[in-house]
Amino acid sequence: MTNADIYIQKFKELEAIVKETFGLNDWDSITNFLSKRTEYRPFREEIKYCQEVRNLLQHKQKIGNEYPIQPSDEMITFLENTINSLKNRKKCSEIMIPFAKVFCKKPSDSVKETLAKMREIPSGHVPIIDDSKKVIGVFTANSFLNIMADRAGEPFDISYSFKNAEGYIDFNSHDSEVYRFIRGSLYVDELKDIFEHTYSGGKRLSMVFVTTNGKPDGKLLGTISPWDVLGEESI
Repeated sequence: MTNADIYIQKFKELEAIVKETFGLNDWDSITNFLSKRTEYRPFREEIKYCQEVRNLLQHKQKIGNEYPIQPSDEMITFLENTINSLKNRKKCSEIMIPFAKVFCKKPSDSVKETLAKMREIPSGHVPIIDDSKKVIGVFTANSFLNIMADRAGEPFDISYSFKNAEGYIDFNSHDSEVYRFIRGSLYVDELKDIFEHTYSGGKRLSMVFVTTNGKPDGKLLGTISPWDVLGEESI
């Protein structure tokens, strides 16, 4: 079997898995589709080139029973890597910070005591959960600044709890930041699309909460920050 035969076989395999994975129609171009996806955008020229070579091999007549060209080993390897990246797509449950390691607080906890520990939190966002582990709000540095601004700088003691700060931790109280709830079964590349669309809409998706049902009323299973997503490589 020549490299051309292997190449045609691999490209057919790539077409099949892309269409099955993303629910494309038979007539849809996988080249155009993959080129528009965030994780494959850096490889758009390579993907387009692979399509052109495939068309040449598949649709042009052989001369003397020989293909007009023979793809290189590197081109075949590129197709194989792309296929493997689709077969081994990571789910959000694989990259999330599990609940046991999430720094979160309850409404009865002290705001002042929490502030003292916030330097240790890379994300700077503290989920506030109720007894059923449902996220009811988020406390951030901006939340604290808003509290102090409304109190005209008047300090508060250790008894000031998140219950007292309810209006500052509510999801609607974060002007430029938004939060999303998802299932752990969502694929990481799908979450990347959510992050990208949120940014393009002028908002900052600061944290994603993975819950049992993918909704705000579900039990918190873990969290995902933008850095967790950006650290993932698909190819």
